[in-house]
Formats: sequence, C-alpha cells, structure tokens
Amino acid sequence: MGCMNDKIYDGPCKLCGYSDLDPCIPTYLAPKTYLNDRYIIGRLLSYNGEGATYIGYDTAAGVKVTVKEFMPDTLCTRKKGETEIVVNPNNSALYKTYLSEFADLNRTLMKLRGMAHIQTVLDVFFENNTCYAVFEFISGISLKTYLANSSGGLMWEQVKELFPPILTTISIFHESGFIHRGISPQTIFVTDKMELLLAGFCITAARTTNTEIACEIFSGYASPEQYTNDVNGTWTDVYGISSVLYRVLTGAAPTEAIARTKGSMLEPMMINRNVPPNVSKVIMQGMRLSPENRIQSIREFVDLLFAPPRYVPGENSARTENVRTYPPAPHEEKRYRKQKKEERKFFIVLCAIGALLIAFAIAFAVTFSGACTPEETISSNNSSAANSSSKPSTSSGESSDTSDTSTSSGEESSEPFSNVSTMEVPDFTNYRYESTVTTYTSIFTFVPNYVYSDTVAAGLMYDQSIEPGEVVPFGTQIKVKVSKGRSIVPLPDFKGQNENEYVEQLTKLNIKYEIETEKNNDVINGKIIRCSKEVGDLVDVENGETITVYVAENFEESEPISDPDFPPTEE
Repeated sequence: MGCMNDKIYDGPCKLCGYSDLDPCIPTYLAPKTYLNDRYIIGRLLSYNGEGATYIGYDTAAGVKVTVKEFMPDTLCTRKKGETEIVVNPNNSALYKTYLSEFADLNRTLMKLRGMAHIQTVLDVFFENNTCYAVFEFISGISLKTYLANSSGGLMWEQVKELFPPILTTISIFHESGFIHRGISPQTIFVTDKMELLLAGFCITAARTTNTEIACEIFSGYASPEQYTNDVNGTWTDVYGISSVLYRVLTGAAPTEAIARTKGSMLEPMMINRNVPPNVSKVIMQGMRLSPENRIQSIREFVDLLFAPPRYVPGENSARTENVRTYPPAPHEEKRYRKQKKEERKFFIVLCAIGALLIAFAIAFAVTFSGACTPEETISSNNSSAANSSSKPSTSSGESSDTSDTSTSSGEESSEPFSNVSTMEVPDFTNYRYESTVTTYTSIFTFVPNYVYSDTVAAGLMYDQSIEPGEVVPFGTQIKVKVSKGRSIVPLPDFKGQNENEYVEQLTKLNIKYEIETEKNNDVINGKIIRCSKEVGDLVDVENGETITVYVAENFEESEPISDPDFPPTEE
C-alpha cells in the first residue's frame, strides 16, 4: 500500500519502508479502501485545502495510479473508519459549488489526455458524497528534488532543451480557459525519460488567499495577486514559470512576492554570470509585481525568452528591457566592424553607379527634348559619358573613396565582393522564424518547411540543414523546419464570442471550420451557439478535421417556423 509493488514477504516493504502497522490520519481514506469497484487506495501522499492525494492501483488496467479526493476540511469532515464525507450544514451550497468546479476542471484535463507534459487524468467519478479524479502515476521525481541532486541548478543550455515543450503545453492549457496558479518546482516533475511534466492542478479557491478553504501558496513562486484576490490570468502563471526559471538558473529561491519591493531582488545574471543578459531581463519582466506591467501570456514570454539577442557594439551600449543587448566579445566586435566596412563600401559603389546612370539619363533626356541641335546633343552625350566614365578613376569624389578604402585596408580588392564575408551559423532552435529572417536578412537565406509539431510552439524553428557552429559565407541557404503548432489541439471555448472573434481563435490554432446559422432567440444574434464538438475536445488539425460552428440568428417571436413534417394548414 506504500508503493503498489508486489510484496511476497511479511514486515515493512523493502522498497518504500511502508508497514500496515503505520498510523494514518483518520479523516482521510484508510489504505486498502476500494473505490468505484476498480481502484485500491494506498497511503496518503499529500493533502491541501482542496483535498487529499493517494497512491492507488487500477485493478482493471493493472497499473499504478494517483487518486485525488475532493475534501476541503473546512467545509466537511469524515468520521474515523467511515468512507462517506459529511458536509457541514452551513456550508452545503459552497461545498457543491467547489465540488462542481473540481469535477469540471478534471473533466477538462481528461479531455486533454492526448497532450504531452501534463499529468493525464484517466477517470472522474462521484462516490462517498464527493468526487474523485484518477491520474496517471508519474515515474519520476519533482523538479525540486532533481535540482537538489544537480548541484542546485541548471545551465541555460540545459534549460533550452528541457523547458520549451512544457511552456507550449501551458500555453495550450491557457487556451482552454484554465489557469494553474501553482507552477513551482514542487508541481513540475522530471520523468524517467528526462521530460518535464506539470501536475498539481487545483480549483481557484485553493490557490488564493481569503477564501473559505485553506489556500496552498508556494512561497516565492506565487504571484502578488494571489495574496490580494486581484484578478488572476495567464500573467499569473507567467510569474510562476518565471520564478521557476529564476530558481533553476541561479540556484537561489526567489523572494516571496509580498516581501519584495522594487529592486530588492537581484537579477539572475547578477547571481550567475553564465545566464545570458537577455534571458535574465525577460525573467525579471515575467516577475514584475504589477500584473499590468508583467508579460501577459506564455506565448509572449516564449517569444522574448528564446528570441536571438541583438548585438549592439561598444562598451556603453544602451541596455533597456525592450532592446536585448549583450557585451561585445572580441570576435563579435571584429565581425561587426568588418560587416560595417563591407556595407560602407557597397554603399559607395552604389552611389557611383547611381551617378553614372543619372548622367546617362540627363543625356538621353536632352537628346529627345529638342532643346539643342543634333550636334549639341552628340557633343553633350559624349561629354556626359566621358565625365561619367572618368569618375571611378578620379582622385576625388565618391569613386576615389572606394579606391582609397580598398587600398588602405590591404584586405579587399577593387571589386566589392571579391572576398566574401563569412559567419558562424547560430543554433536557431526555438527562434521565431519571422523575427530571425528579419535579423539575418543580409546574412543567410532561409528556406522554411512548415510542419506540425507537438513539442515546438507555432512559429518557432528547429532541425536546421547546417549544423550550429559551422562557418559559411554570407548568403548561404539554410533549410529549417518551422512549427505550425500542435497536430492535435483542444477546441477553444466560444462562450460569449461572436463569429469573427471565434473564427480568429480557430485560425490561430489551424482548425478548419465551416459556419452555419441557426434560428435561436436564446443566444444574442451573431454569437456562437455550439460547435460540432464540445469545448476541450481534441481536434486533428494535421489531417484537416473540420469543425462546424453554429451561429445564432434571432427571429421575431411572431415569425412562424415551418416544420417539414407538419406543413401549415389553412384556417
């Protein structure tokens, strides 16, 4: 009952140390309790204001599970030796409200069972005057334990490999209309496959203060609004995941939000100099005390976190939160200066060519304008051509600058691109395609291949044709895969939305749709009534599954509605 492994000997378990003689808390289910004619309850793993979590065994599937029981101990109780929960009479209505929220939350999670990096809900059922949610058993350890076994923290290169999939999953979870509010090293698990898994989902009241049930606040990782009952949103989880990254990269626990003042917490780069400055800035933006000034969504957080830092030359480069810069390394400074010299030289050649073209254009205009005699035209044309052609070899003007530049450098010939510049190919994994193309437009030529990915967020690149670190000439073609987003996505909520608003959401998720109007006076005209699938159901976007969206079309009450089975009769 301690670890749900086979045991063929008497006495305590040699794997987990559990013994049937160990005392248990009487208000929670006793080990060996049988639920729903299927699940055997083992020892109590944890409990909070929402309820209790037990290790369990699914006798039908023959696997370990985790069972969560809704039991807010401030609203109900259980007598020793009994399984039925008794609700306090004064709290009956509130208990039913929270019970319904608990069931809805876990039913939604069960619909998302195809989503990776979230602890899967296998079953939801009612029994003992309460609700139970059965989760898959996680074969792994918490991130908190993992960090303790990894010298306290991780390097940025390790974070870049571990965290993108779980960030994508959190973003999709938000699109389903739910907020976690408890993201922390205690609720993120590292599996045996070295993947991160998010667990610890709770109802809203269990993660905010001043409610009727005891709240579970993770010190240092809970946002300020969770202490004050201000409006929570996606920005609340941005604070949580930013705090987790702060802890992971620095090895130091972030200061509790209610104890912080502006400037009272050091940036990650000040604690660990190996943290890239742009990453440090984004983490601090995600941990701002004011929700209005904080990064608002996980999608925006990912874009900023994994965007390539912009190089600004010079020791006194401006560093703002909107412009991500980093100190110039010697090789970067040299590369920058060489690139600038190439740009100046190219600009001078273009000016010379432009002057030559202008001279020919003037001569051509004069020839056909009738403003001079044929003799004058020929003379003017020859003179202009001579002057123009002589410019590149004169000792003054723009052309002479070109010659001087080439000669003085001792590196370049008279032709501007005789020696092609080269550059080391960066690792473009998890870089946003559009912004990267803009940044490197004069250096590389990108050939995108848009594919669906369940691990890489939409718009981010991966799997480049040229390995990072390889030195190639400017203009080299690089083939990259660009994620179109998940191949299977949950259908977003349409409540209160009109056709245009909902269609925009579907388009962003690559969900194909068709619109049908339906006579209905219960819903405002133009608003969504329903869809061919329920909210949260998974849609196979990769194979082109189409969703039918039914839009309300109001009608006058007096307007007769014809029924083909009962044609109208004449009076």
